Order: sequence, then structure tokens, then C-alpha cells
Amino acid sequence: MKTTLKFFTLLLIITFTSSATQKVYLIHGYGSAPIFMITIENYLKSKKMDVVNYGYPSITTDLEICAESLGTDIKRQKTDSISFVTHSMGALLVRSLLGKVEKDTCFPKINRIVMITPPNHGAELADIIANNKVFQFILGPNLKHLITDTSSLANHLPVPTKYEIGIIIGVSKNKNGYNAFIKGNNDGYLTPESAKLGTEKEDIYVPSGHAMIIHNKKVLKLVYSFLTLGNF
Repeated sequence: MKTTLKFFTLLLIITFTSSATQKVYLIHGYGSAPIFMITIENYLKSKKMDVVNYGYPSITTDLEICAESLGTDIKRQKTDSISFVTHSMGALLVRSLLGKVEKDTCFPKINRIVMITPPNHGAELADIIANNKVFQFILGPNLKHLITDTSSLANHLPVPTKYEIGIIIGVSKNKNGYNAFIKGNNDGYLTPESAKLGTEKEDIYVPSGHAMIIHNKKVLKLVYSFLTLGNF
């Protein structure tokens, strides 16, 4: 009798697990588009993952408004749980979203978050161009959110503490970095110090520039590893 009961209990668990829907949301960076995340999308789909390659107007619309739209899209999907893979400013979009849905009991369970070259404390490149009126006009309302000053939105968004987060950081083999105008090693846009949250479960350095890192074969494997195992 006990053996039979255990069997049916296990069967129910397997049935529930297999019927639960899980999605991985890919969130592109500033001035980018879903097409730039296509390498990661194709790789994860080849691993039989259910992927949503999400697009948002990163240049024309304020980041916090974009986060509200992202939340609406996720709830429309009617999935049981989600994970995120973000590139660059996509990490800030997700951090903004987390602050908005923290008490929303209807929001799907959040599993894991992989942040690739995230400007969690802003980006030094933004510091260089933020005061230029031409760049302000061309690059829209989110440029000011990306500076490293403590007053910026990047430094005021919620810092996730209850989710498993893995951060992939781009660096140069040359310790001077890809951008000579940024002090110390950097990926051309930001330094490792600006990428780290302080609450991440794990971080890892990959020799690559900011823009091309999302096409790096090692990065693809790292993303899949963290999504499935919770480590790199």
C-alpha cells in the first residue's frame, strides 16, 4: 500500500512539473533590438527552452515606462515561471520590473537571472557623453539613467536579493581595457566594478567587448549553465 501511494505521489509530481510552463525572456540593451539577441535565442531554443526575445523602445521611451510594458507582456503570456537573460541596460529594465511586481501575487515565479555586461552602477561611457547636447538629443531620456553618479537611476533601482543572479562581465586581455578614456580594465563601455551588484550568486569574466559578447560561444554555454544549474 505504501509503495503504491509513493508511486502515485511521484506520478503527480512528475505530471505537475511537466505541465508547468517556463519561459526565458531575453532583454536587449540600450539602442539595440531583439535581432541582436538572436544568437542567444537560437542557442537556447536548440536546448529546447521556451524563449521570448523581447523588444522595447530603449532610446525613445523612459526605462521605467518600458519596465511596466515588460510586466504587462509577461502576465499576458500566462506562464508559471520565468527566467531572464539581459544584455547591458536590459539588466536595469529587469531591476525596475522587479521593484514593480514584488508584491504582485499574480506575477509568475522568477527563477534565475543572467546579466551580461550590466551597467548596474552606470556606465563610464555614459559619463563621457552625457553632457553633450547632441548625444542627449540623439540618445533620448535613458542616457541620464546610465551615468555612474550616485544620483542616477542605475544606482537607485532595487537591488535583487532573493533571486539567483549570475553576472557575465566583459574585460580585455590588456589590463588597460578596450576604451582608453575609461580608467582601468573595461569592455569599452563600463568597468567590472560598475557591472557588479554585490548580491549576485556568481560572476565570471570573459575576454570580450561590450557589444560582441552576446555572440561569444563561451558566453552561450555560460548562460545555459546558469539557467539550468544555477552556476557557471
